[in-house]
Amino acid sequence: VVIGAPDRLRQILLNLLSNAIKFTKTGQVYVLVELEEVTQTHRTFRFKVYDSGIGISEEGQKKLFNRFSQVDSSTTRTYGGTGLGLAISKQFA
Repeated sequence: VVIGAPDRLRQILLNLLSNAIKFTKTGQVYVLVELEEVTQTHRTFRFKVYDSGIGISEEGQKKLFNRFSQVDSSTTRTYGGTGLGLAISKQFA
């Protein structure tokens, strides 16, 4: 049970997985969930999304979480999208 903002967690994971799937024509996409910390009152988890997709340059990674930003215009033409999903995820996290 997620206490706090389960809908936000769901949206973040959906955005990350959607991007991973969209940009992985062949190969794999997987999620790793790690238990980071346990206290008497809470548990902290780390979620990691891995894919074998097209990859992103270092320069492109700097733009990745900006609103309305795509790595390059050819990406938008080929794959679609508004450039909001990761920005929203960053704000939620």
